[in-house]
Amino acid sequence: MRKISFLMAFLITGYILGIWNFLVLPKYYINFGLKGFLISLIPMLLALFLIYSEAESTKRTRYLIYELFFKISRTPALIFVLIMFLLVMLGITTYYSSYSIIYILGIAPRYVPVIALGTILVSVVLLLLAKGRTLEVISVLSVLFVLFAIVSAVLVRNQALNTVTDPQAVHYMKNAVSAITSFGQPLSLRGVLYMFISVLMSFGLGAGVYYVVGSFTPEELDLRKVLAAVFVLQIILSFAAAFTVAYSLGAAYQGFGKAFHSPNIPAEESMRLYLGFQDLREYATNSEKSPMDSIEVFYSIPYVLKGNIANASRLISLLMLSLYFAGLTTIIVLIEMGSQILSEVMQLGRNRSLTLVALLGFLLSAVMVIGDIRTMFLVVPFSVGAIIAAIEAYPLLSEELAHNRGAVAGTMIVLFLMGLLTLYYAFRALGTTVKIGALLGLVLLVPALMNSMLMKGRR
Repeated sequence: MRKISFLMAFLITGYILGIWNFLVLPKYYINFGLKGFLISLIPMLLALFLIYSEAESTKRTRYLIYELFFKISRTPALIFVLIMFLLVMLGITTYYSSYSIIYILGIAPRYVPVIALGTILVSVVLLLLAKGRTLEVISVLSVLFVLFAIVSAVLVRNQALNTVTDPQAVHYMKNAVSAITSFGQPLSLRGVLYMFISVLMSFGLGAGVYYVVGSFTPEELDLRKVLAAVFVLQIILSFAAAFTVAYSLGAAYQGFGKAFHSPNIPAEESMRLYLGFQDLREYATNSEKSPMDSIEVFYSIPYVLKGNIANASRLISLLMLSLYFAGLTTIIVLIEMGSQILSEVMQLGRNRSLTLVALLGFLLSAVMVIGDIRTMFLVVPFSVGAIIAAIEAYPLLSEELAHNRGAVAGTMIVLFLMGLLTLYYAFRALGTTVKIGALLGLVLLVPALMNSMLMKGRR
């Protein structure tokens, strides 16, 4: 049981600690400091409560996810909402994880689909080879990533401290680093809302993963102890990611300053560097900027660093590999859990369901090379993610699963209200693409309207 508890804790941690912890959450740790961190514990605890409740529901009943939704909650249509959201999240994670590799290899963004295909193939091959030992394989990869994330955070810190010598850059870096542990950072209502949604997205709610996790969890395993370990690991690794980004921002400031004042760099290139650094500075100072607008700012760091400070390539490689492996562990879990859900719903064998989920995830990541399509898909989790997380929890209100029904209902109401607020901001955005993305998110909810038809068909 100790071994399984250890493996389960790292499996869930590897799934949770993904691209959002590097691309989005550091923004709020730097902007809001420890006040923001303490506030972020609220959505963290809400997420952990739902994770426990969902996993416990299939662990106690020994139902698979589709059986639970059909036989107990009588809502089989919701499974289609969850699988579509899972595929969207798989596409987004695959794209942004693969994008990090182009900075290590020094290739153009048009090769991202090729890298995405390689990432998906590696994930599927690992899962096919694992067969009955999937838990061990995913958990070992997660352990390796956790160690790599902590070591790379320390190495990035040391590299930045040894490299950044310009007084202004040192001052900027110290401000960014000290902001994370400061109680004096101001809060903003919209920024806190975006932080709430980002934390929920980082916990991977809305994809049905935790129902599947519960279905193969041994009955004697204490999920509360496992999730307590996950909670501690999540906090440690979130701060590690935040400090990694903060030290990188300081080094980027020096890189920008050196390049901007160099007579050997053309004016056009200097202006591009200036705009890139402005985006980075806004990332670290403007909490109200939408996460959809901030997520790609992270990739300005390698651009500003490259060739402008000593040992920049090493710093870039550490930073980008941390992001890639964070995404990879999430991708493997999403493919495996999506395969299990799809095999139940469509009565497919494991190999066929793995192939289908992987293929759909790759196609979504490939079309995201087109900027407008990428924005549309990215808007989905930040506009309806909280609503889908609330819908995911709906089966827990069934009488057969009646434990803490009041707490589940209260959490669902909070999530639903948050979802309505994020939808409001999405539809008020100036960009038409953002509004279309919000509509696309609402389209994911359409299968829920067909529940009665599915129930009749099943009978």
